[in-house]
Amino acid sequence: MDRDRVEYKPIPEKRKLGYFSTASLIISKMIGTGVFAKPSVVLANSGGRGISLFLWVACGIMSLMGLLIYVEMGIAMPFSGAEVIYVEECYQRPRYLAVIVVGILFVLLTHFAGNCIAFAKLVLQAFEPGDVNPDYRLQKFVALCLLTFVCLLHTFSTKWGLAVNNLLAIYKVTLVTFIILVGFAAMGGARGKGVTWGDNEHYGLINFENAMVTQPKSMLEYASAILGVLWAYTGWENANYVLSEVRRPRGRESSVFKVASFSAISIVTVLYVLANVAYFTVLTDEEMLEEGEMVAAKFFNKVFGEGWVVQRGLKVMVALSILGNFVSSTYGLARVKQEIAKMRILPFSKFFARQSHYNTPVGALVLHWIVAATFIVSLSNKDDAAYNLITDLFIYGQNWMIILVTIGVLCLRYRQTLPNARRVDPNVTIPPPPPGTTQWSPSVLPWRFLLLIIMIYVPLNLFIIILTWWPPVKQTSIPSYVTPGVATGIIVAGVGYWVVFAKIMPAVGYHIDSAPDELIDGSRIVTYKRYKTGWAKWASDTVAKWTTKEKD
Repeated sequence: MDRDRVEYKPIPEKRKLGYFSTASLIISKMIGTGVFAKPSVVLANSGGRGISLFLWVACGIMSLMGLLIYVEMGIAMPFSGAEVIYVEECYQRPRYLAVIVVGILFVLLTHFAGNCIAFAKLVLQAFEPGDVNPDYRLQKFVALCLLTFVCLLHTFSTKWGLAVNNLLAIYKVTLVTFIILVGFAAMGGARGKGVTWGDNEHYGLINFENAMVTQPKSMLEYASAILGVLWAYTGWENANYVLSEVRRPRGRESSVFKVASFSAISIVTVLYVLANVAYFTVLTDEEMLEEGEMVAAKFFNKVFGEGWVVQRGLKVMVALSILGNFVSSTYGLARVKQEIAKMRILPFSKFFARQSHYNTPVGALVLHWIVAATFIVSLSNKDDAAYNLITDLFIYGQNWMIILVTIGVLCLRYRQTLPNARRVDPNVTIPPPPPGTTQWSPSVLPWRFLLLIIMIYVPLNLFIIILTWWPPVKQTSIPSYVTPGVATGIIVAGVGYWVVFAKIMPAVGYHIDSAPDELIDGSRIVTYKRYKTGWAKWASDTVAKWTTKEKD
């Protein structure tokens, strides 16, 4: 057997993800800390309740637009990997540039280490409710324990990883639904037994009397509000990450993917908007903007009083939501990072592309652990600035990847060639082109409608990127330019890596070529392989001869 060969066992169709598991992967990744913590941040930066609710609805629609584009790409290229697969197909010139930049962005920024830190902080606060900022070294230790546990879970059992994710998805939908029901009860004046307030306490529909009053905000504050909402909606693309593992019923190959994706984002959008209405029903602006507890804690404190369950139990409940988010995201991210490793564009790619004996992407999980652990250990988390930095870095990098994928749809349409020319899987049925043409055509929407979405969606994402560079009125502990500066630096570093990979190395004799790599199930994947000529071959042969002589 070739020592460089990495084998992947085929997944039986009956063991692939069905409607519920696919939707659960999306829902569990979308519902994390956002709906419990971000409403107060969004309200503070948007200037009013009306604008805040508008942003939650608008960003839900914006996320749906992104999902429509990703569903079309997923139907055209039904493989795991999402962005790295799409840009590889769409941007074939300059060779390797787009896939290398997106691959490096994905590896370095898409790890959700911030959620590990948030989980650790909540768990420690549950033990010591009065300690707003638990010991930072202990926070890092608990965060590393969570990261290690989830990576090991997905390493040793795909089945158990999915089971934990499905249970936590049900739990999170139930928790948010409970908040909504409590909010509707509050509209009628209901409150917890034994809870009393003063006569001037605002509660119920009275809190909506001045809902449309707004305060002027800076451009950076509006950007922070939008980023906060988009962070809460992050995860709608999770099915694209694992698409090779989604069930494909004969004759309805894309039905599970489409139904699960659109159902998940619809459910989450409705839950988010109604949860914000519930918060606004119970809490005044002053209470929502008060420093300290997250908005969900203030909500339950006011309704049920400051009992043990609220003080400790709520933190555990939100921590479980974060756990579900991290389980779901790690499952999908590991598959994408394995696809990047399969392309042989990263150092130690053969190791990171490996499967375990349990048919899990163990190499990619190791890569995921290394990057996330580095962020957890290296960043100071004496306040929430480090958490906000990690989340904003992810959103900024993801926006660039989304823009590339969206524009890539135009490349597929107008270059007059069908996708999948470079990635072939005999077990996958590809939709045929329209009769009499070789032009790619969307499957869900008419082309004109999809083109309209692209024309709106790309400027919206560019607008968000531009806003993040806007100077703030008041600097925080981490300067505002750090997020866009670091993310842009990673993009520049990706371009530099491409110059070395695709230009300098071939010039000195380390040639790189793309070739199909046969997998154990008969399918093929494009990999970038190196071979030596000229000076590089002479140097390699010389070293080999010296090594042989020394052994003799």
